[in-house]
Parts: sequence; structure tokens; C-alpha cells
Amino acid sequence: MTSLLRGQIRGVFPENYDPKIWRKKRKMRKLTALMALFVLSLLSVSLVSAAFAPGELDIVEVEIDDVSVDLLTQADIENSNVDSEAGFVVEEGAELNIRVLLESTTNVEDIQVEAEIRGYEYDDYEDISDRTHIYDLDGTNTAARKNARLTLNLPNRLEDDRYLLRLTVEDKDSPSLVRYVVLQVEPQRHGLDIADVAFSPGNTVQAGRSLLASVLLENYGDKDEKDVKVTVAMPELGVSATEYVDKVETDNHNVDYEDVPEMFLAIPATTATGDYQVVVTAQYDDLRETVTKTYNVHVTENLMFQESDKLVLAVGPESQTIMAGTTASYGVALTNAGRQSKAYILEVVSNGAVQATLSENLVVLEPGKNKVVRVDVTPVEGAVGEQMVSLVIRSGSDELETVALRANVVPSAGKAGNVSLRNGFEIAAIVLVVLIVIIGLIIGFSRLRKDDAEEEEQTYY
Repeated sequence: MTSLLRGQIRGVFPENYDPKIWRKKRKMRKLTALMALFVLSLLSVSLVSAAFAPGELDIVEVEIDDVSVDLLTQADIENSNVDSEAGFVVEEGAELNIRVLLESTTNVEDIQVEAEIRGYEYDDYEDISDRTHIYDLDGTNTAARKNARLTLNLPNRLEDDRYLLRLTVEDKDSPSLVRYVVLQVEPQRHGLDIADVAFSPGNTVQAGRSLLASVLLENYGDKDEKDVKVTVAMPELGVSATEYVDKVETDNHNVDYEDVPEMFLAIPATTATGDYQVVVTAQYDDLRETVTKTYNVHVTENLMFQESDKLVLAVGPESQTIMAGTTASYGVALTNAGRQSKAYILEVVSNGAVQATLSENLVVLEPGKNKVVRVDVTPVEGAVGEQMVSLVIRSGSDELETVALRANVVPSAGKAGNVSLRNGFEIAAIVLVVLIVIIGLIIGFSRLRKDDAEEEEQTYY
């Protein structure tokens, strides 16, 4: 048996195998491996602790809403009961303005400061955190200090409980520096919000129609709210509606909701196409407190009621032949095709070879009304050939129309009246055109009034 075992050993180890030498070599290999592992450990520790070594960077002071608060370390949290700590009292729905003062005795680069609160049920929808931009802090020669300012908006649904405000300082490759502030969240005594607003027929409505607004109120305070005033308004259109809610209760100091009676906004029929703001306001706590939310609604114009500043002109003929020494009259009919009264200013401009005068320089027309203005053109002595006269029509500072009138001046063939027979026919033609325009407007307005009556019979439920 012994000879067999020796034969197996010889098959594994070389012929010159010495057990003592082999054991020494094995010990040397183990010692070398341990030394290498020790050196690597030292290197890793030095790399990890290089940036935020103890005493080199620290949070020395924290204020919330200009009030200094107590800071806790990780060891403080592990060795004490958080509930036993004096928490800084804040109200749900409040905005926290946080100032974090950092001090460094070395050069630190690319650091960020973050403030966060965890444990909120809807944290995946409303994250309670804020973070600064990256910055450097050089305290190589003398200790350097810098304030980091952050803002946290506490949700209205945050439960009344103790929370830890975590303040974290980080860079690219160093362990985080973390400090804690104990917060005691309490409900507001009076807290009301606009939870939702629904519009019918939707976020798009046609001019001349009504917009129905349904408002849902949310009471997240500690008290019931009585006689809440809710107003829905479109300031650009000058329309609004108001409803009063007798009571918005709180569900055993938890969030509760209340529907507001539906409100109608009548969109003016002449509203132009565009996006308009809808401002929803709720006043509570004896109308001392106000909460407001703004929404956008798209209005499409109603061509039947669209307000128009259109001016309709009828000119009977724009070109005439005038004998020297005579006067030709051009008739221009002005019709206000809009829905508001308008004042029109008229002015004639000639080239000097003819003299032009107006029967009226100012014409005021109500909607659908018209008036004929006469332009008299007289050639000066010696003028022959085609001459131009421009009639400019303005409304306020806006130039609406410019009408070009042509006069072909020919030598006189004898005595003639100031107004030729041809001019008389032309004026008669102008009057006929004006009558046709008036009849057309009367028919058009009659149809509009009929359509208006049909629209008023429609009722929204």
C-alpha cells in the first residue's frame, strides 16, 4: 500500500520534490498575495476619501424660511428616535425656502446640493426635491463658504406626520455628505384649492355659443369652508360668471372635494379666432383668501356674426371725357357693411392740371347705411389730355381705399353746361347701383336676424 501511494506521488510531483522547500514557497505566495491586497485596500480608501475627508467639507448651517434649524448626522439618526426630536413645524401645501451654508477647507469641484423628502404616497407623480447647479468651492488657502438655495413645494395631500428632510452634497466620485432635518407636517387651518375644471363642449368653442365650466374644489385644510365664492372669467372678452358654495367640508381632517354648480360664459358673437385665457378664482375664509388657476380655451370665429369694418364702394364711371372750361362730376357711393358706426374722412389729390373738390369731406355711416359723395373735376386753362385725380378714404389713422379717377380733357367745341348729358346718365347709373347695394344689405341683415332667432332657441343642459 505504501509503495502504491509513493508511486502516485511521484506521478504528480517532480523527481527532485522536497516537501520542506515546497511548503516555504507556498507560504511566500500567500504572504505576497496578502501584501498586494493590503496595498490595494489602502489605495481604494485614499481614492474614496480624497474629496470629502472629515473636516474638509461640511454643512455648517441650514435655514428654512429664514429660521435656523437643527442638523442631524447619520449617527444621530441611528442612535436616537426621530419622534423624540424637536421637529421644525411646516404646513402641508406650503413652499419651503431652504438655505444651506457649506464650508470647505480644501478645493472641491463639481459639487451639487440636493434637498428631498421621501415617504409621500404620490412621490412618483409629485417629487418633493430640488437640486442646485454644479459649482466649485475653493478653500485651499482660507476656508471658503457658500450658500446653496433650494425650494420645496409640499403637496396638499402630504400626511400629517414626521418626515426627514435630507440634505445631500455630492460630486462625481466621492461618498455623499448627508445631513438631516426633522420636519413636523401639520394641516393648514384654512386650505382650499381648485382640484379640476372641465369645459363643455370642450377646450374649443365657437363665437356666439356658450362655454360651460364645471369646477371641483378641494379642501385640504383643518376647517370646513363656508360661503366660498367661485368665479370663472375670460378677461379679454369681458365675460364672467359667479357661483357660491354654502360649505366645502373636510373629511375628518383629510382631503375632501365639492362640486360647484355649473357656470355659463356667453362668448360674444364677434369674437375673433384665437386662444383666450379662462381664469378660475375661489375666495374662502370669509373671502380673505384667494386661489386662482388659469386655463386656455380656443375660440373659432362665427362668420355670420363676425364684426367687419368692410367698406363697400360703388363708383360710376371712373373715367370721363371733359371739355375744356367745363366741370365733370364723379359719384362715389360709400356703404358701411360692418356692424358698427364708422366715420370716414375723404380727401382728393390732383396733379395740378385739374382742380378737384368734394361735396363732403366727412361721412358718418351707421351699419348698413350708405351715402353718395360727389367729386367735381374742373380742368385748368390750357390743360389737355388724360389727367388723374385720387380719392383717398380713411377711417381714423387707417387708409381704407384709394380710388383713381381719370379725366380726358379735350378742347372746347362750343358752349356747354357744367354737367353734360352724359354725366347725368352716369350719376343716374350710380344711384341705381346704390339702390341695388341697399337692397342686398337689407336681405342679408334680414337673414342674419332670422338665424339669430333660431340660435337663441337652443338651450344647453
